[in-house]
Amino acid sequence: AAFAPEVAGVAPRPAVQIHRSYLVVESDDGLMIIDQHALHERILYEELAARITQRQLESQRLLLPEVFRVPPDRIGVLDTHAAMLARLGIELTASGPGSVTLHAFPSLLERADRSAFVRDLLDRLAEPGTRPDADTLLHELLDMMACKAAVKAGDALTTDEIETLLARRELAQRASNCPHGRPTTLHLSLRDLERQFKRR
Repeated sequence: AAFAPEVAGVAPRPAVQIHRSYLVVESDDGLMIIDQHALHERILYEELAARITQRQLESQRLLLPEVFRVPPDRIGVLDTHAAMLARLGIELTASGPGSVTLHAFPSLLERADRSAFVRDLLDRLAEPGTRPDADTLLHELLDMMACKAAVKAGDALTTDEIETLLARRELAQRASNCPHGRPTTLHLSLRDLERQFKRR
């Protein structure tokens, strides 16, 4: 699921979603405006990175395997990166000179477009030029997965989902930036607000 159960011991602050993209929440010295996609992406990335150090990611076998058309030069990466795909919880096999069959898919990505994700994944694995080391490539792929699984701008969130997201923010190590380096949060202090309203 996109959201884990509420984090115990972390009291949620009142928050409101605006334009189905941002969360506005009171802080100790003012308020925060949070990009819901960027924050969720950071949280998921950290959780994925922690899980994969212990075991391969959880996956779900498809009742009906799905066949996707792909460029023929993508087929070779299935063997080259078989171990990496297994760690990510992805089971893909070649099913012809220009198609692959998906048998198992990461549970975390249940909301993602499987066809688009598989094509993006194979495109990344087939990129020419200097190949990154295995650890760097792994974290690039975890970043891709987190981005696909995170709530998007435009997604309406329930009160419980907002509270859970904010509680999980408190546990993230680097909640101020998404994996791409974009800020997740804009802070406005009381002093900033007072200046804007010409109270100072």
